[in-house]
Amino acid sequence: MARDAFLAVAAHELRNPMTPIRGRVQLLRRMLQRSGDDKDALVVKMDKGLQRVEGLIEQYIKRATTLLEVSRATKGQLHLDLVAVDLCALVQEVAQGLAPIADHAGSILEVRVPSGAVTCHGDRLAVEQVVDNLLSNAIKYGAGQPIVVSVAEAPDLPNASLIQIKDHGVGISAEDQARIFARFERAVRPGEHHGGFGVGLWVVSQLVQAMNGTIDVASIPGQGSTFTVCLPRHDQTVQESWCRHP
Repeated sequence: MARDAFLAVAAHELRNPMTPIRGRVQLLRRMLQRSGDDKDALVVKMDKGLQRVEGLIEQYIKRATTLLEVSRATKGQLHLDLVAVDLCALVQEVAQGLAPIADHAGSILEVRVPSGAVTCHGDRLAVEQVVDNLLSNAIKYGAGQPIVVSVAEAPDLPNASLIQIKDHGVGISAEDQARIFARFERAVRPGEHHGGFGVGLWVVSQLVQAMNGTIDVASIPGQGSTFTVCLPRHDQTVQESWCRHP
């Protein structure tokens, strides 16, 4: 029964993004069929439309990837390749890929990274998925306000590297903060309409923990949320729970 229910939700969530994709493609086809349009203006419109289609397809792929990670994490089959990861380059790359989606949502996406290298001892694809998921959530719940993603060495933890994502959106209540990293939990209030099936942050927390890191959230309803990911530096010996304050 639980598996059937999950598959039903999964099918629903994977089908949902196809509707706006189909609508956008139909719009682009109508634009091409129109006569008398200025060619330069049409090219600009087509480019923006195709950027949006690309973003929607990326969202579809992410949902499918999330389902796969849920399956692996549930079975205890997460396999990570722990290497030196350049967090500054990775965060800039992910932010660049999400920039069109942020622009469509009306949010300015600001990246703050130091001039020197900041590394972590982690799996690059896992870190990329963590950043992508948190930034996507910030865009979704950020109410069109500025979003800042930053990378730094932890000032009070000499063996730690930090990734922090801050939005100025709807925020999360203290009650919801205590449960949002659990599977199938979502901090969406009655009457709100945001897609998702409540496993994204759970997958993020599973990946962070598998890399011997931690993830925390600080939020005030109506003022936004800040997610902080703490990962071990590559040039240090990794210890269990090393990233936690005494």
